[in-house]
Amino acid sequence: MLTMGLKTTHLFLYNSIQAVGWAVCLYKLAIAYSSMQKPDQAYAEAKDFAKVFQGASILEVVHAAIGIVPSSPAMALLQWAGRSHILYLVLDAVPQVQSSPASVVLLAAWSVSEIIRYPWYALSAIGACPSFLTWLRYTAFIPLYPVGVGAELALLWQGLPHLAARGAYSLRLPNQLNWGFDYKIFAQMVMVIYLPAWWQLYTGLLRARKKRLGGGGSKAKAE
Repeated sequence: MLTMGLKTTHLFLYNSIQAVGWAVCLYKLAIAYSSMQKPDQAYAEAKDFAKVFQGASILEVVHAAIGIVPSSPAMALLQWAGRSHILYLVLDAVPQVQSSPASVVLLAAWSVSEIIRYPWYALSAIGACPSFLTWLRYTAFIPLYPVGVGAELALLWQGLPHLAARGAYSLRLPNQLNWGFDYKIFAQMVMVIYLPAWWQLYTGLLRARKKRLGGGGSKAKAE
């Protein structure tokens, strides 16, 4: 078990590094947008940072599993897997969808969200989080979460025909394992449950916001 000092230092550094990484990702997108680049060009500029720091966020599952943060390991894993599925297995694997505006919208929504969330975690770890950042942490998700989820669904919808055409991630029968897996059916099932599952998470965040901010005012409760 990590000592309190080591735990605090680790959480502060991890969240600070993540904040910087996602800030660079957003900066890359902004430069590409200001240069009037196409969505696939903007994605190419920012993708490496998104892939590295999304991959590194698997540590949040570890943090929850070993108890250094008060989160559910299962929920942390589900959220990491959901994002990683879209980023690595759909967006990065299907060049055709990288030209969709949804690719830029997705990375922008994720980046803005993370440059709020990670500084909040970092400063909270050392007991120095200002109230305005707490308010922003519990408010910015209201528009950002639906935008991000909408972009995820759009990319999955657009990418699925291309993935299905080449049989990606599927296991056809007969085979030595005598077990089959149809990724197209799996992805269609994911899309069916996406919105109901998202709504549960979203309303849960709204309840947490009300509890933390005391009804949604601009002044957060003291840390």
